[in-house]
Amino acid sequence: MLETWNPRLEVAWSTDDIQVLDAAVLLSQQSEQAAYAEKVLMFLYEQTHAHVLMLCRRASLTPQGQMQALTILLQGQLLPSQPQYSIEGSPCANVTRHGVLYFPAGVQKLFPKDAYLQHFGINSYFGAPLLDSNSNLLGIVAILHQKPLANPSLLELVLTILSPSLEALLEAHP
Repeated sequence: MLETWNPRLEVAWSTDDIQVLDAAVLLSQQSEQAAYAEKVLMFLYEQTHAHVLMLCRRASLTPQGQMQALTILLQGQLLPSQPQYSIEGSPCANVTRHGVLYFPAGVQKLFPKDAYLQHFGINSYFGAPLLDSNSNLLGIVAILHQKPLANPSLLELVLTILSPSLEALLEAHP
């Protein structure tokens, strides 16, 4: 039995938040369907209206710190996957070291060498690692926006729900 309770950990979710969480659970159960990764990013876009959403995979056979953007949404539109890129000097490099990260504002100033942030006018960054069964980094879900995200706590919980199915997808298709 739990003898101590931290009331700061209790969150009161709104009816809309509960609907989003329920939808995330239902979506996670569709992981065997074609285009699942695109469906997840579109779901995240519908919740955040973020400027850029990416599902990236750690590049095997290359030096540490290389990623490939497998699925990218730019303002809700699917873009082709991108070539490998270095995450050195980007917020993604910190996700790999520290777990989920959220920079509500000023991300360009914190990472001035990241040309992608500059090019798209990104001010806010949310990134979550995707891990394999041995807790090694498989990839990252990154949500980039020009303004702070409305509900990062809800987004973190949504990604907690969706991450296992994305991790399984990345592990199954190396």
